[in-house]
Amino acid sequence: MQFALSAGLQIRQGKRILQLTHHTPDGQVVFEDLVTRLPVVLKRSDLVKDIWAGKTEVVWSDDEAAEEGETTSSKVRPSRRVTDYSSLPEKDRALLEYRLTYVRAIGRSRISRGQRAKIQKVIEKVAASLQDKSPPSTSTVMSWLRCFHANYLDPSSLLSGNRARKQTLRSDPRVEEIVWKVLRTEYFTRAKNSARHAYRELRRQLKISVLNGELKATQESVSYATFCRRIEGVELYHRLATRVGEGYARAQCRVAFPGAVPSYPMERMEIDHTPLNWIVICDKTGLPLGRPTLTLAIDGATSYPLGLYVSFYGPGVASVGGVLRNATQPKDELVAAAGLKTPWLAQGLPDLMVVDNGLEFHSHSFNAIALSLGVDVMYCRVRTPWLKPKVERFFESLNVLTLERGRISKVVANVSRIDPDRDALVTFSEFVKGLLKFVVEVFPHQYNWRKMATPFELYQEGIKRIPPAVFPASMEEFRLASGMSKHLMLGKGGIELEGIPYGSYAFKDIVNKYGHGRVLCKWDPDNLSELYFQHPHEGRWHVASSRWPHYTTSLSYNQHRLIKRFSAANYRDSGGEDALHRAQQELHDYWKGIVGKRSRSDNQLAGRLSGLTSSNVFQDPPPKATQAGPVHESRIVLPAELPFTRDAIPDFEAFTA
Repeated sequence: MQFALSAGLQIRQGKRILQLTHHTPDGQVVFEDLVTRLPVVLKRSDLVKDIWAGKTEVVWSDDEAAEEGETTSSKVRPSRRVTDYSSLPEKDRALLEYRLTYVRAIGRSRISRGQRAKIQKVIEKVAASLQDKSPPSTSTVMSWLRCFHANYLDPSSLLSGNRARKQTLRSDPRVEEIVWKVLRTEYFTRAKNSARHAYRELRRQLKISVLNGELKATQESVSYATFCRRIEGVELYHRLATRVGEGYARAQCRVAFPGAVPSYPMERMEIDHTPLNWIVICDKTGLPLGRPTLTLAIDGATSYPLGLYVSFYGPGVASVGGVLRNATQPKDELVAAAGLKTPWLAQGLPDLMVVDNGLEFHSHSFNAIALSLGVDVMYCRVRTPWLKPKVERFFESLNVLTLERGRISKVVANVSRIDPDRDALVTFSEFVKGLLKFVVEVFPHQYNWRKMATPFELYQEGIKRIPPAVFPASMEEFRLASGMSKHLMLGKGGIELEGIPYGSYAFKDIVNKYGHGRVLCKWDPDNLSELYFQHPHEGRWHVASSRWPHYTTSLSYNQHRLIKRFSAANYRDSGGEDALHRAQQELHDYWKGIVGKRSRSDNQLAGRLSGLTSSNVFQDPPPKATQAGPVHESRIVLPAELPFTRDAIPDFEAFTA
């Protein structure tokens, strides 16, 4: 096929399709993105080189394919086979030149492939000039012509297929059966017997077969070299798997496949968790809280960080939902709140999420998140970290941070060890800001010597070649999908979740029509101020507000459950808002009273009780107690719509009947 740089030519760069609009006098061509209508100016010589190199693909239309004589429905030209003719054996090269002589002679004679009589005359002339006593038949030459033109005049299509023919074994099938039986029982086992040991067993089995009359005496001898060739004929992966193990075989035989390498940003998002190697202290009390857990999302094509979430909850659906919210949303306000100078470019939804086999990734909630976002999920095989190498390499780079105080280190014999709990210096909020600075301004600007660019440059250049970022249609749907769910009872007092009452104006219509009963509820595990509940028959979701706004403001679900457990251990009577407030005060006194007396488990418990996550470090301060609660769409009538005027109270006299 041929292409011309004429108006209307369409090319594909990554996922973008560009159409040629006009030429410029200085030798450049102007294309237009068919989706965004943004102009793209390319140099003519560079465009042709990129098409030849395969970096840019020409989009062929049906009319162009028909003009080229294609009869198939495919619009992509098949790739030409690359053959090194200098390395061909003399016999194959002579045969190729012999066939090309007849094929090219017919081409020079301007004869089509279906003119049998004229082709026969050309064959006779060529055979006379070559002094060929047994020239090929007309049908044979016509088959050479069809194959030659079907492969776009590729000379390698005329080579004989017998070159790659597999050789058959010449030994007796019964001898081969004994050889493989010995290999299975003596060599390909976890006993790891040597090849010499297995060969001695083979000779013994062959002698027994000769004595039993199953084999002839001439078939008793099998050389050691032949026996070793049978071993080498088995795949290396199978040899290692049977003698060492599947895990060792996968590690030794792993290779890189072209399809596994993403080619544009947001094609693959790798997500994983890791405990951080530092002890942080509480912002309020100054006491050590232990090691937080980092959940990170990173781009598989450019190694550019997409989102992070730090908490004391450990790996779970809450941390996965937090990192996805952070990765999806624009981060201009977050960067400004952290005082960073470099923009954080990552935003939007990926095409594929690559995760491991943690329980949180196999949960129903995570599958609901992926379904609502329209994102595919790929689960890596167990003990195969190279399937998500970008996030693993990022975790390794965290050890180069210069924060020395409070660092976790391995215990070395005969070396004095500093206790990180007592050496901790940085608060949780400052640690999150420092980690954010490393993620945005340090790591993306480290030079990658393989790609000869930084992750920031690769991501910035890559987003110019792909369509605009895709966002969820509604963050409410995302919160519903990432939230925890349970059927709760709708009673006269509304809905109670772990002892917290919730109310809504939509309860009235549901109760009046259907009565009291169980409804499906969902809530954000990081914020219990609101509760979503589903209409029992219509399927619409409504919002119920907490009736204890002073308690549930910025309260997480895990934090509430731990406070309840702490309250139950100290107060065996009935719960309620007063008991929870007392528990919070007791917890505050508990933090103050155990300075220097807490174990590491107590520190980690205090961090979970504090509800500290990276998402609430940059949040706005909670509303004051005197402020009114938010007005939701579920409220039908607003207070401003009900004007009230105070009239004078009339005088009346009491009477008795």
